[in-house]
Amino acid sequence: YQYLAVWAIVYLFAIVLMAVRTLWAVYGGARCSRKLFSLMLSGVLKAPMFYFETTPLGRILNRFTYDVEILDFTLIENMVEAMMSLA
Repeated sequence: YQYLAVWAIVYLFAIVLMAVRTLWAVYGGARCSRKLFSLMLSGVLKAPMFYFETTPLGRILNRFTYDVEILDFTLIENMVEAMMSLA
């Protein structure tokens, strides 16, 4: 029964570490995404009126959504890989 107890402790420890890794990746990615979005929004709102006259709003919206989407998927994936390589 000693082997079973050791195995159970190691297994529970691995589950806790996986949960911490997932939470770190999700919250870190969300925080970074919010920061990028607010910086992009600040840059667009400070742009001169000429920018809005020459650039269609659809292009601005597509740029926002694409950048945030890439950040959401790529950053979280890289954060998880970094944690797995440290383990």
